[in-house]
Amino acid sequence: MNDKSKPSDYLVVGNLFKDEKISVNIACKGEKRTENLYILNEFIYDKEDLYIFKKLFSIFHSPRKPIEFVDFFVSNEKFYAAFKYDETNNIKKKYERALSTTHFDDRCRILELILMKMDVINTLGTEFAGCISEPENIKVDDEKNIIIDYNLKNIFKYRGANSKIIYKNIRNIIFSLLPAECSAGFNKQLHIVLDKCERGVYSSIPELIVELKKAEKISKSSSWISYIKYVYTLKKPIIDKIYKGALTAFIFIGIIYLAHAQLNKDKNESAAISSVEIGNIKYSASSSDESDKTLGEDTSNKDSQSNNTASSENIILTEGLDIAFEDYIVQDGDTVASICENYYKETRYETAISTFNGIEVNDKLDAGTILKLPDKTAIALYISR
Repeated sequence: MNDKSKPSDYLVVGNLFKDEKISVNIACKGEKRTENLYILNEFIYDKEDLYIFKKLFSIFHSPRKPIEFVDFFVSNEKFYAAFKYDETNNIKKKYERALSTTHFDDRCRILELILMKMDVINTLGTEFAGCISEPENIKVDDEKNIIIDYNLKNIFKYRGANSKIIYKNIRNIIFSLLPAECSAGFNKQLHIVLDKCERGVYSSIPELIVELKKAEKISKSSSWISYIKYVYTLKKPIIDKIYKGALTAFIFIGIIYLAHAQLNKDKNESAAISSVEIGNIKYSASSSDESDKTLGEDTSNKDSQSNNTASSENIILTEGLDIAFEDYIVQDGDTVASICENYYKETRYETAISTFNGIEVNDKLDAGTILKLPDKTAIALYISR
């Protein structure tokens, strides 16, 4: 024991845990630099917990003393155990499923190194080994060095504990390093290891390491279907997010499409012209020669044009009548009859064209003259009134 050390040598910079038996602090000794930080475990020195003093005293003076155990001393009816401190994240944080990007092989190798270190610590007694084997006290730096955080706040919990408790902690270590693999069911060997740790039936940590090696080989040699299942389980949280996002987008697009289709349907229905028969002429929406122009109405000539039985050959349209029409430029050689044949595909509208333009059916037409050709549908609707 180092009789020269005393609490005043350490400047406490933060408290990690405190109860009536132990206070765990982060302390600095010397210059305020990261490498001078320590975990300072402060214990009450009394008869009830004297066994803890004896245990730590024997570890500090043992050839197997951890290199992180740098100081042990007594002062003012308290005793202190100081260990090197490292700010690296513990394995529960570092290898959390959503954050870990380390390959399976690398994590298996790290797990093996941790278990080898646990095997050494296990020889120091269940109180010490139990506390140190908690996943929250195990760290791995970027160079894959195993760092033990000697926060001894739970050391009293392991008083009189047996090795089964240690193996339950090791099971939690395996879960921390291989969270997705332990959740997946394809590697039966890995689940056998977890079950045996839970029941504490291993005779030694090396035996456990051997069986973990078998589980690692099974993962590497599994069929591609099993591997796909494993990868799916590993990436399931991300896949679920993508699936939900895609489903939401699909539903949203579907709603927009249905709304757009309904609007177009309403427009088409309102624009469609049903098949009708007016007089002796039949018209339908599919007729190629029908016009969708707005129909006009000449209210001043209703009485004079009220004969609904007038034949299409004798249709008389007042010049300037307000009905739909198209302008037509007369070509050389055109006649009223030829224009009717070309425009209406029949000659029975000769009288309608002539009266609408104020000419005679047999008049000679000069090239370049503009004739107004009334719409066929407009004529039919006009004579039917």
